[in-house]
Amino acid sequence: MDVPIPLPLWGDASLCAQLYRECAPKLLAYLRRHVPAQEDAEDLLLEVFLSALEHEARLANLDEDERRAWLGTVARNRVFDFHRRTRKRSILPLERAEDTPGHSWEQPENMALRRETYTTLHNSIQNLSAIQQEILQLRFILGLRSTEIARVLHKREGAVRTMLSRTLNTLRDLYKQKEGGVQ
Repeated sequence: MDVPIPLPLWGDASLCAQLYRECAPKLLAYLRRHVPAQEDAEDLLLEVFLSALEHEARLANLDEDERRAWLGTVARNRVFDFHRRTRKRSILPLERAEDTPGHSWEQPENMALRRETYTTLHNSIQNLSAIQQEILQLRFILGLRSTEIARVLHKREGAVRTMLSRTLNTLRDLYKQKEGGVQ
């Protein structure tokens, strides 16, 4: 008697495959911002989805927002684990040193102004607290909503909304100060 061969777990109809198609690009962008190399981010993304595969039955019982929040939490934890493992390494790979994106036909003055704007914004963000930076990343890099961020950070949704609003106001003020008060 022939035993049927099971379909691979990552078939097109599986929940994990669907989650991967929907969430992997944003998760990879989030991971890429927190680890020094693209390969490290890809490895962490693989770990996130291996964990999703292990917990597929649990994920099936969650709604879409809860699944995204769960994946965001796992990604965040993988970043923490990565930094704990590699704490002694402080070398930034050359690939990570990115130039300001721009078109080669752009005027040098515009490129310089854009680079200055990005530098000012980056420096302003660096002056925010770690939790404020994380909320910005979860909102604008991962694209999570306040309810999802609240689940990731284990905080109330109202507290997250307030924190996000205050963070954006603080960032705006810091940016204006660094710009010399010019809007």
